[in-house]
Amino acid sequence: MPMLRGCADPVLDVLEKGAQFVRLSSGASVFERGSMPSGLFFVRSGAVRLMSLCPEGRPKVVEIFEPGGMFGEIGVFTGQPYRTWTQAIGAAVLIQVSRERILEAVAMDAALSNRMLAAVCARIQRLIDAISSTAAGTASVRVANYLLDQLARTPRGDACIVLPAPKKAIASLLNLTPETFSRVLRGLMEEGTLVVGGRRIHVRDRARLAGMVSAEAGPAVSVVTAAASSAARSIAASAG
Repeated sequence: MPMLRGCADPVLDVLEKGAQFVRLSSGASVFERGSMPSGLFFVRSGAVRLMSLCPEGRPKVVEIFEPGGMFGEIGVFTGQPYRTWTQAIGAAVLIQVSRERILEAVAMDAALSNRMLAAVCARIQRLIDAISSTAAGTASVRVANYLLDQLARTPRGDACIVLPAPKKAIASLLNLTPETFSRVLRGLMEEGTLVVGGRRIHVRDRARLAGMVSAEAGPAVSVVTAAASSAARSIAASAG
């Protein structure tokens, strides 16, 4: 796992004592809202979605964790019940490390503690950015933002994206209905910006996507900033 690279053998030994594989079928729960933290989870294969309730009471996808990612750290360090819940997207294999062993390891290794703190801060920043991009942006801009972010993360240089979850889950992540998400993708396909086949998306015109985002950025800045500021108070509840 990327987070554990650089850990000394004694630290890895401590973590190993509290580690176990967790194999999940599609839709299976990792932890439920209101349950007590049991440990830190690393995604070995598959994907997991973090769910929360929106103000209208509907379930909403807050974040999607892919291989190499980790989640559950907020509960590990606060010891408070989970305010969110998680589900496997397709079959998934996780590595769960008990809360006690995680706390023991970070007490031994200051560098590991700093990396975990940096990871939590990065997640909070991503959530704030997500709130900003969905607070006032049109559906097309939200989709363009998401696709550009996925392009930035992919190690390949062929402008090809593989969505980490079904389109319905991605739509929820972007605060869109599945129908709207599909309509935006269809429009981008018709104008030649994208080629879409299932979860695989080839971006033929990155500049077009970037232009869509920058065209709306100016007038929306003040609205987005206000929305992000008011929503930031609930970020910890959505961070898992």
